Amino acid sequence: MPLFRYRKEYSKLFGTVYRPVAEVYFRDAEGRDLISFMYVDSGADITLLPRELGENLDLTIEEEKIQEISGVGGGSIPVIIKTIEMRIGDYVINARVAWSLEEDVPALLGRMDVFNETKVSFIHNETVVFEFGDDE
Repeated sequence: MPLFRYRKEYSKLFGTVYRPVAEVYFRDAEGRDLISFMYVDSGADITLLPRELGENLDLTIEEEKIQEISGVGGGSIPVIIKTIEMRIGDYVINARVAWSLEEDVPALLGRMDVFNETKVSFIHNETVVFEFGDDE
């Protein structure tokens, strides 16, 4: 059962804050594992990958598949929806992700294809725990 400590960060508005972050592994085209520290975001519909991470995974831009998504800020960003393999702890998930064509976005671990595979618990603003069906 993978568990991760919250990350201590600085906020202009609130000073020190603690945010839930998970280590997520992706496999590139050459079979190497790439690690990404992603914010665990129960409000995000889909996992969001920054442009560079997608490029490191050898994702390709297909002009006809570019879509726009928006979030809390109301602005929209161009993305391409891809299905990729990710690993949290020892558990492998094939999940749809929104690969941002802009770099200045956070890596978010969203609900689609991830939260339905696991029970995610946010414990006392300190730890986020993933319980998969085979963890019982």
